[in-house]
Amino acid sequence: MINLEVKLPDTPGSLIELIKPISNNSGNIYGILHHHDKKINNLIPVSVSFELNENIREVSLKKIQKELEEKNIKIDNITFGEEKRHLTVILTGHVFDSDVVDTIKRLAKKKIKVYELQAKFTEVNEVSNVKFKIEFPEFMNKEDLIRELKIICTEKNLFLIRS
Repeated sequence: MINLEVKLPDTPGSLIELIKPISNNSGNIYGILHHHDKKINNLIPVSVSFELNENIREVSLKKIQKELEEKNIKIDNITFGEEKRHLTVILTGHVFDSDVVDTIKRLAKKKIKVYELQAKFTEVNEVSNVKFKIEFPEFMNKEDLIRELKIICTEKNLFLIRS
């Protein structure tokens, strides 16, 4: 994971100009923090977290830096974090009746983070589908993660669909 920190002018289109070079160089953006509350002299601090293909990481990052420089976007800081591993799953059943918060807390105890949840609400007595985007630690393999999810699904009478 790469975290890029810059200050952008508070003008329409500035954020797009920041993310275009990342996208153009095969960057997979995971998050953008746009700190309007910390604006100084019409400049807003922005952090972008993204990943690059390991095989071309160094070349891609240099291209991104060059393109940003050409757009007069000054990079304040670049940091490299550990690689995060992600999985998207869908739980089907009475997900909310079986306490979705408990499910998230149980995963968190295993260092598994639910960083996005999407749900389509139905009638209370009907089945719901909830999509979880999950980040799991390096020490855990995907099979262990699936095993944890299956245990929870079995206990709560839910059905697991995985990508």
